[in-house]
Amino acid sequence: MPSRYEFYTIFFVNYALGYIVPRYNVVINGVRFNQGTTINRNSLAGGLNLFDYIGRGIAGRWDPLSRTLTIDGFY
Repeated sequence: MPSRYEFYTIFFVNYALGYIVPRYNVVINGVRFNQGTTINRNSLAGGLNLFDYIGRGIAGRWDPLSRTLTIDGFY
């Protein structure tokens, strides 16, 4: 069962330079992004432009073995 997370808890957003950085390892639509990977504005992360979802809540499942959050959706 997915848990709820806040966007800013999972991602760091640099508005001035236009990028988002995951604070944890995340999987979005089957695509893995390691902690610290830069996702630039207008680039797709697992088919999504994460800038469209800034500030929204995240539904996801945390895997403690791989230390990865699998994002199931946004609300």
